Amino acid sequence: MGRHPGDDAACDLTDREATRTALRAVGDIDSVVHLAARAHNFRSLSLDDLLLANTTTTGNLVAALRAEGRISAVRFVHASSVAVYELLDPTHRTSPEESPYAASKLRAEQLLIAEPFRSLSVLRFAAIYDRSHLQEVAKRVFLPCTRLKIRLCPPPSHSMCAIEQALLAIQDGVERTPAAGCSILNVTDPRPLSQRELLSWFSGPALPVSTSLLRALADGVGRCGAKGRKVSRLMQKFISSSEFPHPHV
Repeated sequence: MGRHPGDDAACDLTDREATRTALRAVGDIDSVVHLAARAHNFRSLSLDDLLLANTTTTGNLVAALRAEGRISAVRFVHASSVAVYELLDPTHRTSPEESPYAASKLRAEQLLIAEPFRSLSVLRFAAIYDRSHLQEVAKRVFLPCTRLKIRLCPPPSHSMCAIEQALLAIQDGVERTPAAGCSILNVTDPRPLSQRELLSWFSGPALPVSTSLLRALADGVGRCGAKGRKVSRLMQKFISSSEFPHPHV
């Protein structure tokens, strides 16, 4: 199922009835791999916008499976994100309004965990990349909202996810013998990558900057109203290592 006219069953997943009609047209279903989401270019979107794109769509798909009597028969593989840790880590004290993408993905997870699927695999992907698509890598190399290449001293490290790792995790979720209940897995490369390694993927010189100095600047910017706090959060994410705890249901 997809939103393009050439797909086997084209529909708008924000439309509950259209989703059920499209699902019925697909016929018998053994597995669902749910990849539909708004995952990029969403900084101008509100929490409500992202809940519609990422949570309501998931709810509509579940409602369609339930209406067709398929909930207990399918293996459900859900593409989530390590972004949910922005809300699960109590030390961050981040609100859903401050991290609307994370909130939309976490609420989708919670919705799915409540359902009696044959099996449920929640895959929390780290930033996905291949060597031809480096949008997510660039966020860790260029100062937010600029094209200024920064070499942080000392460098943070980042858990990333090569596209091959993502595909293997999805395949495993579909093909393995289903276990009762839900499994949640962080999907990352075998080891985190230093920012210095990521810098080498882009041409041109990098400006060396002290991490502590940039953190002090981010703290100062964060005192300058709502817009300043938003910029400060982006800078703090740029400075910080992104490695994630072992998930649990």
